[in-house]
Parts: sequence; structure tokens; C-alpha cells
Amino acid sequence: MKKILVITTGGTIAMKKDRETGGLIPAVSGKDLAAAVPGLAHYADVDVLEFSNKPSGWMTAADMFELSKLIDRLADTDQADGFVITHGTDTLEETAFFLEAVLKTEKPVCVTGAMRGASDLSADGPANILAAVRTAASGESIGKGVTVCLGDRIYAAWDVTKVHTTNPDTFRDLHYGPIGTVYGSRVEYGRIPVKHKKIHTDRIEEDIWIITCWSGMDGGIVYGAEGKAAGLVIDGIGCGNVPPKCRKAVLYLREKGMPIVLTTRVPSGSVEEEYSYEGSALSMKDSGIILGGRLSSWKARLLLALAMGKTKNIEEIKSCFLGIREE
Repeated sequence: MKKILVITTGGTIAMKKDRETGGLIPAVSGKDLAAAVPGLAHYADVDVLEFSNKPSGWMTAADMFELSKLIDRLADTDQADGFVITHGTDTLEETAFFLEAVLKTEKPVCVTGAMRGASDLSADGPANILAAVRTAASGESIGKGVTVCLGDRIYAAWDVTKVHTTNPDTFRDLHYGPIGTVYGSRVEYGRIPVKHKKIHTDRIEEDIWIITCWSGMDGGIVYGAEGKAAGLVIDGIGCGNVPPKCRKAVLYLREKGMPIVLTTRVPSGSVEEEYSYEGSALSMKDSGIILGGRLSSWKARLLLALAMGKTKNIEEIKSCFLGIREE
């Protein structure tokens, strides 16, 4: 029987209603979570380690970095054949993406969470933990990278995103759909996700700003990043375009040497060199602006934080966004 280590970080899955306010607050320990899942021991030899117990909105890139180092350290021992990370759903996709970008281990790592608190009617946490344990314990999950499993669907961490604020059926890959499904005790994969370059670094750059564009936007807020942000993600309109006055500010900061990644605020699709007018992705590419592809701005921010922790060379940073891992 496979050894699966469940590492808990907090979030709705570990929350109960506060009697005074009626809102959800952190209240459930990691061992409480595991104990609430019927039949867990039938599928794996499960142990629980509590990393933190806080809302996922409190998670930082530094927290994610520490979590990744913990997983890699434990993966080098015989304590676990795979890992399940329980996490709040607000930033679940960010932590899963960060782990996918940085982890050295090839052991299965599956991230899961819940949209309903532990004390709510029809709490979805126990079923999601069970499905995640089955996923991490499956031999089919080896080599699939970090996965996200909720509602019995398995997604690649690189592409999954939260699409609804409260509905339990909220996680989607808007580009390609799930990579697999949990059917009872059976885990089936329909495709193998693309493997991207890993970034192994001893530090990260946390001072990365995200600025989202809007119609008629000027460059004021972009100029405000000078001397404060180490790097910048510009969340453009359409397929990666910015208004003219904003473009001037973006190019100014790029000329000053700031690494800048261009993404799109559109939920699906990619930054494309479709247009040549001022402010288009094509018009700015030669300035050294990094095109973020299909990454969301928040995932691009984390990748830039990792890349800048490893190197300050703009071409090397760019390669982190363009690279597909070679086997």
C-alpha cells in the first residue's frame, strides 16, 4: 500500500462557522480532516502534517517556496510515495502552479481544497481529500507533474483556474479541460500534460507587481512602479495589447531595465502578435517585453518571481516563459 502524506495549509476545507459572526474561520486541524474522511485507510497508508492553518489569501510566495522545499526534502526519504496538499481555493491554483514550476521530485503531488466549510451542509472537503489521495496513490500519476483534484476531476497545475466565486464546481482548464478523472477507486488519465522547464533556485523575488489595463488607461500607475517593484506583469487587453499612454510608461520602465511580462486579462487564449499598432504585443516585443503566453497574470507573477530569484539576465528570464522541458 502506498504511503501518502497529506500536508495541510488551511483554507475553507479546514474552516467552521463562527458562532458570533456566522462566517467561516480556521478551526479544523489536519488530523481532524483526515479523520473526517471515511475509508481513507483502504486506499493508502496516510499520515498528516500540518504546514499551516490560515485562509489561502494569506499565503505568500515565500510560504509557497517553504512548502516546496518541505515537499522536496520529504520526497528524498521513504516517508511518502506521494503527497496531497490541502489548500484554500482562493489561491489554490497559484500554489499548485508554483509547486509545478519549482519542485524537483517526480513523486505525485495533488492539491485539493473545498468550497464548503467543514461544518456546512454537504461539505465537499472529505470527498475531495479522498479523491486526491487516490490520485496521489495511483501509479498512473507518476510523471504527470503537480495536479489539482476537486469534484473527481484531475487538472494540470499549469492550466487550472478558479472560475466561480462560490459554486463547488469551480475549477476548470479553459484551454484543454481535465487530464483525468477519479472513478470510485479507479484513476484514469485521458492525456499527458506538457512538461515545462523547472526553475531551481535558492531565492525568489517577491516584489513583483501586477497592473491590469483598461480602456483609455494612462501610464500613471505604471510609472508608480519605478523604484518600488523589482519586476512587473502587465495584464493587457485582448491578445496582449495596451492603450497608447500606458505603452509609453511600460517602455520607459523596460528601458530602465525592469523585467516586464505581458499577459492578457481575457480568461482563455494567449498573448499573440496579432496586431502591429502602437501598444500591441508585436509593437513592444523588440523592447524586451516578455510575452506571457496563456499564463494568467497571477501565475506569470510567480514564474517571474522564481526566474528573477535565479537570474537577472533578461534573456534567461525570457527562456523560463518560453521553455518546454526536454526529456
